[in-house]
Amino acid sequence: MLTGTDGALLGEAISAFHLEQRARGVSPHTARAQQGDLAKLLDHACQQRWGAWSVSARTLRGFALELGDRGLDPASQGRILSTVRGFFKWLWETQRILSNPASGLRNPKQPKRLPAFLTEGESQALLDLPEAVDFPTARLSCLLEFLYASGLRVSELVGLDLQDFLPERTLRVLGKGRKERLVPYHEQAAVVLELYLAHRSAFLAAKSLPPSAALFLNQRGGRLTPTSVRALLRSALEAAAVRSRVSPHALRHSFATHLLNRGMDLRAIQELLGHASLSTTQRYTHLGLEELARTYEKAHPRAKLSKS
Repeated sequence: MLTGTDGALLGEAISAFHLEQRARGVSPHTARAQQGDLAKLLDHACQQRWGAWSVSARTLRGFALELGDRGLDPASQGRILSTVRGFFKWLWETQRILSNPASGLRNPKQPKRLPAFLTEGESQALLDLPEAVDFPTARLSCLLEFLYASGLRVSELVGLDLQDFLPERTLRVLGKGRKERLVPYHEQAAVVLELYLAHRSAFLAAKSLPPSAALFLNQRGGRLTPTSVRALLRSALEAAAVRSRVSPHALRHSFATHLLNRGMDLRAIQELLGHASLSTTQRYTHLGLEELARTYEKAHPRAKLSKS
């Protein structure tokens, strides 16, 4: 059991948890999120003066209620509580505590929100926007094309190396949990890629920069970061006058939605997206059904009668 008159031992346990997570190979993004989540837990524990650091289910429910009082949205609360459950499970499995007080900790109910996506026309307008005349514009064109051609997450896109482009227009992608999957891409994407690689080579030569395994490079020749890509994509979305409140992640959603609307099997889309569970991919069936309903209303003779 964690004991002590201050937060020292709880803080030490949190530090040990982070070290083990890094040893297990969690992504830097996940590690940073976990650190922030458990820092909130430690801060709450110190403020509430948890007695001898003997944590009960009731004290953890108090922490969960405080997250709501802070005004955090249900998704953020859920992520934090998921980290807390993982931490206390680890404490129990490593015999640092005698029982797991977080086993019954539940996330707040999430509102059922459908993923934002672009229409096929909006996607086309976005992809036609950058004219690839130099390294930055060719890079942007390639970023946009492959997000829509392959449905990759931004983090997966920037993680691509040149050697990940396999024969038969196939990508080797390292996804969540370091799970590898193969994703095809179409001929137009191959054309855009070839043009970008030509500008990339010229850029490295002009700057006298060493070769790099990374596909997408920044102005210093290093690997482009997810933050930089999101900034570039937001600018492109604004320049294309695409609807507001559409994030760069919408290209991944658009990829899935458009394939579903054109008849691709849901399980095949699941494989392309790298979803561990089919239920995650099934969100797109709602979008498909909405499109189907609109088409039905326009096409069915009896539907038209009720509006005349």
